[in-house]
Amino acid sequence: MLATAPGASNPLRGASFFVDGPTHGAAAGEIARLLGIDTTVPIGSFLPAFPDDESWATFKNYVSGRLPQQSPGVANNIRLLEKIADEPEAQRFASGDEGGSPAGIADFARKLFCHNFTADPGTIPIITTYFLHPVLGGCPTTSQIDAYMPLFKQRINAVVAGTGNRPAVYLLELDGVGSSGCISKIGSMPAWEAALRYEVDQFATLPHAIVYVEGGYSDANTPGYTARILNAIGIRRIQGFFTNDTHLNWTINEIRWGDKVSKLTHGAHFVVNTAQNGNGPLLNPHPSSQGVEDLCNPPGRALGPKPTTDTGFAHVDALLWTHVPGNSSGCGGGPPAGIFWPARAEALAAHANNRLGPKYPSDPY
Repeated sequence: MLATAPGASNPLRGASFFVDGPTHGAAAGEIARLLGIDTTVPIGSFLPAFPDDESWATFKNYVSGRLPQQSPGVANNIRLLEKIADEPEAQRFASGDEGGSPAGIADFARKLFCHNFTADPGTIPIITTYFLHPVLGGCPTTSQIDAYMPLFKQRINAVVAGTGNRPAVYLLELDGVGSSGCISKIGSMPAWEAALRYEVDQFATLPHAIVYVEGGYSDANTPGYTARILNAIGIRRIQGFFTNDTHLNWTINEIRWGDKVSKLTHGAHFVVNTAQNGNGPLLNPHPSSQGVEDLCNPPGRALGPKPTTDTGFAHVDALLWTHVPGNSSGCGGGPPAGIFWPARAEALAAHANNRLGPKYPSDPY
């Protein structure tokens, strides 16, 4: 779908990714609210709302004209939120969309592709999926997985049918491999792999989608463990895997670990999430019982390297923000999981840093 073919090694190179506008964008919508604009009010009411196709670029020009009239505190918060609003915003298909029925998920697909994405026409949306862990948790039995499979397949089919010929970058099943340790220990991995394999197989049929499946994180599983699962679920049918999706590990650690996984998966390429890792992770004092990283809205974190397809690493197709920076993890004193938390977003932006790792020079932006 690009004017110039990017080549087989990295099909994302040269792509312009979807940037959301004030109607549906998390940071852009919060900026509108800081300016006293209620995005939920219908057009024609006293406070104007925006149509679906209101772009961030158009709204940002309006914001620039209003900034001089704002208090220093509000103006500063707007500038911080602009660091997030300027970048591609990942969308998500999940088990709870529109009630979770296959018909509801199909309606949600129409909403995204036919309405929301008109805010930035001609761009490529980045979309994650999240259908397994929200329903089954982190340690389901084989019987629990098997019982869910009919509905799971219908949900996957609804997303695939709703995508059709449209171009998209899909990042499949957040935490699908990274959080699978308990599943492996209790013997449910064959059933779990069957679910992941079905999803990979279906998305691999999309003619204009580039597809990656979740591969975990460098501070959780070994490259060998990860590669075995990825090979079992058909990694060769898609472009590769993505890492660090729910973690904040340093980018360079993910790249070094991902390169090892790549060698064990026939050279699969990968994507690294850099949404909140500009200061790296906040390590827990007792990793054996608490996990390596504090994942409960850890303080002192920062926006990481900006999204790019020009990574400088042969097997790394992109650095992307695979979730909205500032979305709460649902613990650590924040709002429910997935809710945009402006104070956290502003704190992340205040410390934004392109640094790849602890031994690399600071590069704030």
